[in-house]
Amino acid sequence: MDISLDQLLAVLFAKADINRIPLAGSFELTSRCTLDCKMCYVHRRECDRSAIEREKDTAFWIDLATKAKDAGMLVLLLTGGEPLLRKDFDEIYTACKKLGMIITVNTNATLIDENKIRLFKELPPQKLCITLYGASEETYGNLCDNAEAYRKVTDSIRKIHEAGIPIKLNYSITPQNVHETEAAYEFAKELDVPFQAVSYMFPPVRIGGEAVRLSAEDAAMAQFRMQRLTLGEDFTKKIESDSQIPEHTDCSDRINCRAGASTFWVNWQGEMTPCGMMAEPKIPITDFTDAWKRICDETKKILLPKECLKCEHRRICDMCAAVSKAETGRSDAVPDYACKKAHEYTRLCKEFLNQAKQ
Repeated sequence: MDISLDQLLAVLFAKADINRIPLAGSFELTSRCTLDCKMCYVHRRECDRSAIEREKDTAFWIDLATKAKDAGMLVLLLTGGEPLLRKDFDEIYTACKKLGMIITVNTNATLIDENKIRLFKELPPQKLCITLYGASEETYGNLCDNAEAYRKVTDSIRKIHEAGIPIKLNYSITPQNVHETEAAYEFAKELDVPFQAVSYMFPPVRIGGEAVRLSAEDAAMAQFRMQRLTLGEDFTKKIESDSQIPEHTDCSDRINCRAGASTFWVNWQGEMTPCGMMAEPKIPITDFTDAWKRICDETKKILLPKECLKCEHRRICDMCAAVSKAETGRSDAVPDYACKKAHEYTRLCKEFLNQAKQ
């Protein structure tokens, strides 16, 4: 019987979760970026000298990949900031591919050129995840402070697609670009590539400051509209399924995602965290095996909000340990913004179902 890569990985992750094997890692190669997006949680400007001086060197990342592979890592995300800003990106990417990693690259596509397309054709990633920030120069100017990037990005996406390199388009919905979400989806549909729009924006706790995002109610509406658009006839089935609470559910108040169980994140300063959205626990890496063990031990101590464990909205709520911590300062406190968003989304779904029955 044939088995897809996704099916195989699902089996491997299930085993890795139980045995605390670091099957998947994310390397945040840099915090710098070519864009200046208002809602970004990590970035520094492209020529930030202090950031450049504090970034880990080529040998660190290649050695880390080698040690992580020996510990069980198979799946790797190279991300940033904008990872292609690194002058040694090609060297790091090539070394990781030669280790046999299944690699995904997060990029805004502003630095894609013929050399990068050639690299990704010769050594194909599992996919390039490209974030779109709008469907016009005006929106790129308002949100990213770089109006010219829009044409560059869309041209690069077309070239990557024509080269046969697998891509996925992501869309972060904000007050500045919510009105162009459908247009961005139509662009993805035109190219026949996967598209995912996200309306929950994390507070930028890693760099301080206020979250730039829609109100909880508007974020729920944006999610509702995009799911209706992308799922089509399957939308009704999804919301009916989401409303069903399993009779037997794991109601443990411990963190229950893969972070710190089978996945990890290494930030641009060489510190390991359970995931990129968690500023702590944070372990400086001197020895990979030791850092992973300590992250596993610390993650086991993380508690979730008891009020959320049996909530009827939990299937569609953004709540997780990272969200609660970012929103409230505690992983075990109810994140009010996520809670409001889930309630409003549920209300919209119920209203939709009622209208459909009439």
